[in-house]
Amino acid sequence: MRGDAFMVSGWFSAACLALAAFVYLNALGSKHAATNPDELLYLQIARLTADTGQWLPLQASQDKHRNTKPPGLFWQGMVSTNWGAHWDLLHVRYPNALYTLVVAAMVLVIGRKLGGSFACGATGALAYLALFGVYRHGRVFLTSAPETFWLFAPLCLLLLRPSNKLGWRLAAAFGVILGIALLYKSLAMAIPAAATAAWWTLHQRDYRLGEWVRTDAAKIIFLSLLSLGIFGLWFWLDPHREWIWQDFILKENVGKFDAQEGSYLTNALWGKHSIWQYAAGWATNAGLLAPAVLAVFVIAWCGRDKITQPEKLLWIWIITLFVFHLFPNLRYERYLLPAMPAVAVLCGLYWERIPRWVLALTIFSAGVISAGLLAGAVLLQKTLTTAIVYSAADWAALGGVVFFSLASLARTAWTRAFALPSVILVYLAFAVFLRPFDGPLGTYPDTAIAAAFEHDVVVPSPFYAKDEIYRLLLPGSAPKRIREKQLADALAAGKSGDLFVLTRPLNDVSLANENRLIILGRRLNLQDYFTGEQTADMLRGDVARHLFAREFLVQLQPSASAPAQQK
Repeated sequence: MRGDAFMVSGWFSAACLALAAFVYLNALGSKHAATNPDELLYLQIARLTADTGQWLPLQASQDKHRNTKPPGLFWQGMVSTNWGAHWDLLHVRYPNALYTLVVAAMVLVIGRKLGGSFACGATGALAYLALFGVYRHGRVFLTSAPETFWLFAPLCLLLLRPSNKLGWRLAAAFGVILGIALLYKSLAMAIPAAATAAWWTLHQRDYRLGEWVRTDAAKIIFLSLLSLGIFGLWFWLDPHREWIWQDFILKENVGKFDAQEGSYLTNALWGKHSIWQYAAGWATNAGLLAPAVLAVFVIAWCGRDKITQPEKLLWIWIITLFVFHLFPNLRYERYLLPAMPAVAVLCGLYWERIPRWVLALTIFSAGVISAGLLAGAVLLQKTLTTAIVYSAADWAALGGVVFFSLASLARTAWTRAFALPSVILVYLAFAVFLRPFDGPLGTYPDTAIAAAFEHDVVVPSPFYAKDEIYRLLLPGSAPKRIREKQLADALAAGKSGDLFVLTRPLNDVSLANENRLIILGRRLNLQDYFTGEQTADMLRGDVARHLFAREFLVQLQPSASAPAQQK
């Protein structure tokens, strides 16, 4: 075997996929996992609904959030936690991680069929799991993973059929599958899905509209109505249909066309959710693979006359989904995630045609980020001089990822073979970096948990439902969120026995001098929200002061003369 032949062998591809699967299933319970703030709100809705013992209506701490999404995700969370009996991040997140891995398997099967080799399919699957948008949204309690699976499944079935034809039985299956997707996301997603099926069948008829109307139009209408009928079960089963109409249809869906400030056209061209920022979502979702994904788009455009029929179906889905989300006033890059499996298949097909320097950019960026994670670990250990923060294995893993990235640039064959594993290893290094924050150092002691049991705990935060994470950190407590600017007034107005969560820089000992506060417990925390001033200070070199923090559970005592205690 040639020296570089192992890099395209089946066992090497399988080993890389096994590594990616491990990374996606590892540290699912991390409270600092890459995610979206909406996850905490969805956790809250699932928990409160499970507490009622009923599937519907959905519950939330504030009425405006009760029907923010259809019930699919929340029902999933209720089932995976046995109606809240096993309420932790691992149990609510693992179904979505499995969804994502199954989508990667679908990409592998399609890529293998279209590319003619296992390595081609495996490259596409690995590319899918290496996409940052997939890693961020595809393993946590968000709608992206199930939505992507149920929307991509019809394309997978169609591409695996010898004729790629849409028959009545397949149309019925598509209607059921699409209906489940709508129950996770929105009835609006029936439009791009049906439009894709219509475009594909029209393309197969060589755009003979009359023939298409006679043979395929009824199938498209049938699958669309069937999917909407399944979505309509939500209205039928929910005792408060008027809430769904008000909260979800009018506010969550129709409301996305409301310009709110300025004009629709101005916001589309220059606003916060402009079409340009939305178009950049292909690169944002790709993350470190952005150069490769953009290269695939260019290669496909330059060779558009040679694109095969199955590839055209992938492009039809990519283009249709992109155009559909251009019209609402709110355009988020995560709306493109259901198209990323198709992009990943194309990556697998075109991987050997991507210039080496493009892949070198990915590897170099992976090396820089992994080196930054290593530097962050060194900084944390240096700051916490009295504790052993990372084990020898952790240091070996962090250093090994940096070395792997640098070594991958040494030879052309290595660059092409190791670009995708380099990105996956960055995600592994991130999980290793987070271990102290999810371990004993990042957990409140049992005495603090006992003190907070069945007590209100005031939690200052800029995010809705941020208090939900403290139901996991302080089980049995009743966290109450307030805005950070209200904290001083809340402390001043607090009475003896009130519990608060306070955050201070890592080596700040000022709380020990607060006579009115009893420190019940503390934990190491990683800050994930910074003001403009804090960001500027970090860029000037004062990183540890803002990135790492101590979080304290404190109790108010009545007299300012009483000394502070520490447990």
